[in-house]
Amino acid sequence: MPAMSRTCVSLAGVGLLAASLLAAAPTRLLSHRVWLLDGVPDEAAVAALREAGVDGFVVPVGQVEVGEGSARFTLAPVPDLKPLAGVAVSGLVWVEGTGKATGDPAVFAAQFAPVARSLPHGGGVVLAARRFFPGLPGFARGVALRLQSPVELALAAGDIRQHLPPEGWPGVRLVAFVFGNPAALALAASTLQDDAALLDRLDASRDSYRAAVVIRPRAVPPPGAAGASLAALTGGEASAYHPAEHGDVFVLRRALDWGGVQLEVGQNVTVDVVDTARYHRDLGLLLRPVHDNLVGWDTVGLPAPEPALGMSREAFFEYLRGGSPSPVPEPEVTWGSPALARVAVVNRTAQGSAIASTANWVELQFTGTEVLDVQLGEFSGAEYLRPEGGAMRRTVARDATAVRLFLTYVPPRARVGGGAVRFLAPPRSLATRWGVRLGDGSEATGALQPVTLGKGR
Repeated sequence: MPAMSRTCVSLAGVGLLAASLLAAAPTRLLSHRVWLLDGVPDEAAVAALREAGVDGFVVPVGQVEVGEGSARFTLAPVPDLKPLAGVAVSGLVWVEGTGKATGDPAVFAAQFAPVARSLPHGGGVVLAARRFFPGLPGFARGVALRLQSPVELALAAGDIRQHLPPEGWPGVRLVAFVFGNPAALALAASTLQDDAALLDRLDASRDSYRAAVVIRPRAVPPPGAAGASLAALTGGEASAYHPAEHGDVFVLRRALDWGGVQLEVGQNVTVDVVDTARYHRDLGLLLRPVHDNLVGWDTVGLPAPEPALGMSREAFFEYLRGGSPSPVPEPEVTWGSPALARVAVVNRTAQGSAIASTANWVELQFTGTEVLDVQLGEFSGAEYLRPEGGAMRRTVARDATAVRLFLTYVPPRARVGGGAVRFLAPPRSLATRWGVRLGDGSEATGALQPVTLGKGR
């Protein structure tokens, strides 16, 4: 694997993060659950998750409307849970209500009891609310008393900061949605700093809690059932890209098959995704430094198999097994003649880059000649460079000692090619390196690698 450096400290994977935590507190064992929001995967996927350290699942089972003295539970179709046998499974119930209404916990408990009996290893109930209302903690506390088992209450970080009293909510275990992409579940967004401050506050209390990181992507319009990746939006002249406050906006330059949904020229597509690098950063914020009252973390949403927006299931598994959270592009140079270098870049990992205008690139550094012209092929642009003061600065072709070819996006498991650099004469030496922008805002850069020169010089 080519050498790589990052502008921030990077670990190989979640295993190392967990190991560093356990080294600091050897008696603690954090659990990792995955919320299966889009159905139960097959037995092979469940086995892969368990091998990677996932020891619990959360499955949607319905929603409840809480009123004054009432609780209307609507049961959702419960999937076949046989693949989850042997693992603790909790039932997820979305809660809606207003004002101080605490509902009728006894009625809800009676309605939920048959569902609870069907859950493997009785993981209990997770009550999740997209919006806090004053009666919600009382309802959750009443349900815990009726079920005679712990009840978890999942809320956005901002709601917990605003409404959690100093003494907490007795009898209720908190699940705090922090970091990640809460907007994908219609939860209020929060800043990294505010979420980190909330974790410190929860550690100062007497109650244990879990943290939940939403990794679901958000796309408007959403792709069809066939699935789609960012490569569909960034390949060739498919769209014009504009960064937005939350995610990226693409204005289509040609009609697009968006996972089975047909989109027209001029239509906007807004996408906000969590890639593996962003998930890795969020876990780092969550697991280091050690949070005393944290008992585990939840990954909210199992990624879809390729093609997928953001982190795919393959990328998720690759990372959980200790793989890099970043793509590792490999520049590929072949010779059409001693003075014509054909350029491609191959990414053999399941990880993709972030979308960027000029931060994803492959560079050719050369000596002893000048550049005559550059053909872009599947690359999105090019610039001429030369070193100055320890950095590369832009220049004109006749003064350049390097050519940089840009990619809007480095797709997973892909080859981007068609680029070519024609020199005035065969170069005396040639070397390549690469750079990518990652979803956590950092950048990764490969080491300079020499290239064998073309024959017949």
